[in-house]
Amino acid sequence: MRGAKRHNRISLRGLLVFLLLVGGCAGRKSAVREPEAPLPPAGPKVAVAPMENRSNDLDASEIIRGAFVEQIARQGWNVMPVAESDRLLRESLGISYGGQLKASTPEEVCRALKVEGVFYGEVQEWNKTTIGLYNSLSVIAAFKLYRTDGALAWEESDRQFQMHMPRGGGREIGGEIIGHALANLLLKPMTPVGKTVGRNLAVKLPAGALIKAEIPCHKDNSVPPGGLPDNTSITGEDTGGSK
Repeated sequence: MRGAKRHNRISLRGLLVFLLLVGGCAGRKSAVREPEAPLPPAGPKVAVAPMENRSNDLDASEIIRGAFVEQIARQGWNVMPVAESDRLLRESLGISYGGQLKASTPEEVCRALKVEGVFYGEVQEWNKTTIGLYNSLSVIAAFKLYRTDGALAWEESDRQFQMHMPRGGGREIGGEIIGHALANLLLKPMTPVGKTVGRNLAVKLPAGALIKAEIPCHKDNSVPPGGLPDNTSITGEDTGGSK
């Protein structure tokens, strides 16, 4: 009888921890500031090819790519919708997933999509590890941007790591373990971490990563997101940033 009561107390503690986690997430969301209005698309048209996924989670690549595309679009990049670019790659080159990109060159991919640049991506790590009472989440991904001539214009990677552990002691640990187990099952904790990696990579993408310095800027002397390199002035002169 005592054992049953103790089990019920632990279950109730676990449910309480789960509800607190859900409530905490909701509270944090309400405190986040409204995002700035997205910039209108400008500059050369680019596409984001399917990512090569080295993880065991089939959703990992689309979670990261979706966040990356959304963020670069907000930054003003003229990016082709992924549904359209994926369809064209299937129909013209027979490419359905990132691992098949090795059979073609970036020049061929750009021609098939009729774009001025193409992003290749890779999910390098997507792990959720449980060791005793400790849970860790780790996501690593990278993107490269190629020009129409196959030259590499930009590359970057990002890693996010989180560790969760019970904060209570004694009788409270059982309840916390149950609560975190419910949260892991129902809240998909890897998704927000993957989206953070995708957004971080987009933020690291500099304006002017694609077009070479000799290509003129807009008539009003503005520089589009894919326009002149950061170390080049709008007159085409090197400002010395690359030295």
